[in-house]
Amino acid sequence: MNKYLLILALLLTSLIGCREKIEPEADDYVEYGWTLYADRDYRAALAVFKEGLTLDSLYIDGYSGSGWCHVEFNNPDSAIYFFNKGLNYITVDSSQVRFDMLAGAALSYHAVGNYEEAILKGTELYTFRPLFEFPHDWRITVDDIILLVALSHYAEGDFAESLSWVQILDEDFTADISTNVGRAELIDKIRALQNMQVDIQ
Repeated sequence: MNKYLLILALLLTSLIGCREKIEPEADDYVEYGWTLYADRDYRAALAVFKEGLTLDSLYIDGYSGSGWCHVEFNNPDSAIYFFNKGLNYITVDSSQVRFDMLAGAALSYHAVGNYEEAILKGTELYTFRPLFEFPHDWRITVDDIILLVALSHYAEGDFAESLSWVQILDEDFTADISTNVGRAELIDKIRALQNMQVDIQ
């Protein structure tokens, strides 16, 4: 073998042998967690998100991912815990992850019957991001949040506010909410719009 090629081979072997082991960082775990989430492997995704949070307890997207996994598990109390913890660490009000967690928190609060908090979180999201789409699941859009807020107002007995939120999606719809017939028409409209969302998805 040419002596120069031999020296080059020895140098390459030496460099490979001396290379430091590269440890994954929190963002590597969280990025992979979202990949697993997109594949609907939610249990594996949750484990990976938690690994990322172990490395960096301030990595906010890890809380978002963990919360959304619990949404998929139909475990709203745990989802609320992760979303609120992540929201407490938010320093940039316009960040996408903030809006993702507001959407998840609104859905979760509604699921446990805390309509007041569902309204607050949903209204905050719509105020700051009226064209919201959840980047990790195309099925969840701002329309879902609008209907959730409308339904929460209805559950609270605030039929006027419920109607105003429905009219964001259908400005021509009206109902006499001072009557039981009008209130029935309103809830029927909300359900019809929800069914339309399901058909689109």
